[in-house]
Amino acid sequence: GKDLSELRRHTFSNTVDYRTLKKFVLKVFTPCKCREVHTRHKQALKESTSYDTTLAETDELFDDWDGETNDTKRLCSGHERAIPIDSLVMDLDVKEEGISTLFCYLELHPHETWKLENLTNVYSTCNIQCYGGPALLQEIAKKCPPVAVAVAKAKKDGINFAGKTDIDFPVVEISDCMGWDSGPVKRELKMLMWNMSGVNGPRRTGVMVEFANLAFHYRAPGDLTEDEIDDVIMSLHTRIQKQEKAELTNLKYLFDTLHSVSHKNFWMCADDLDEKKNDKLKIILEDYFQDQTDFKAAVLDTTEPELSSYELSQVSSDIKQFIHMYSQEHKLNGRAIARVFHGVASPCFPATTWGRVRRFWRSNINIDFNLLIKLATKLLIQLR
Repeated sequence: GKDLSELRRHTFSNTVDYRTLKKFVLKVFTPCKCREVHTRHKQALKESTSYDTTLAETDELFDDWDGETNDTKRLCSGHERAIPIDSLVMDLDVKEEGISTLFCYLELHPHETWKLENLTNVYSTCNIQCYGGPALLQEIAKKCPPVAVAVAKAKKDGINFAGKTDIDFPVVEISDCMGWDSGPVKRELKMLMWNMSGVNGPRRTGVMVEFANLAFHYRAPGDLTEDEIDDVIMSLHTRIQKQEKAELTNLKYLFDTLHSVSHKNFWMCADDLDEKKNDKLKIILEDYFQDQTDFKAAVLDTTEPELSSYELSQVSSDIKQFIHMYSQEHKLNGRAIARVFHGVASPCFPATTWGRVRRFWRSNINIDFNLLIKLATKLLIQLR
């Protein structure tokens, strides 16, 4: 009878809560400066002494591109972005395949004013080491614009390049800042390793260029309004909840179906075929693949039984003990605690480590997962 609880774990391991979705969407749609540049450009045009009718018409055209006044056009056409996979997985506590699914949902999002395009995963960080000393780094910065921009940004952040022979920078971000694609930029950076003008053919220049940190690669606008961000989060949340409910309903229906045609002991059906239950199973299968009358009726009855006062107090006690023991070492939330209590592994709470904590791992697997999330979240707020 515990098979249902065991199989539900696979569904709950793929679900994402609203808080995590909000963090994910805010990371994906990083704000850009297109609107700020557009505003400055309009102001410069108006203040220019050569402001004439032609520029006025151009100004009106820019006004038509204002995302707040026109629902069919958007000022930002999209930026090339890259988010390192490992850091995003640990930050969201969601598996890589789960995040890839969320990116696919965003790409399929039915919105007319913006579009997200998923691209092939790339390495997002570039490391340049100059074995010829700081002078060589300055030399390549003068002849390679991407390196010059990276050095300028690093200096703006307070990094001193006096005596420095290496630099790390996000190559996709630098490429987008310059208005270039990251592919040609990476090829140009790789060419810094070779001197092609030698008489005896290519030779090394004393520069080592390496790329690291595999990242999710996509193109998306950066001027979404707060209402549009909320709409994206809510649509993702609704879709995930719908998928979770569908999987749990199918699983429950399958469990009830097999349970209705099963026998209490194996010897009851070991010798003779039970024609009655065999025919019943055929009818259920035909109904599922044709009319789905019984299946739709079963979908309406998906409520979980409420906990008794004793069970509720016991679960609350377990949650409080877990919070007191691990809240200082780990970032806890309701879903993380529910996962541990159900034995669902995640990037921040792997089974190889937490499976040894037998006091809590799989300790409340028979309690409804969503109910555990609500109780844990409530107690986390109370114990802050």
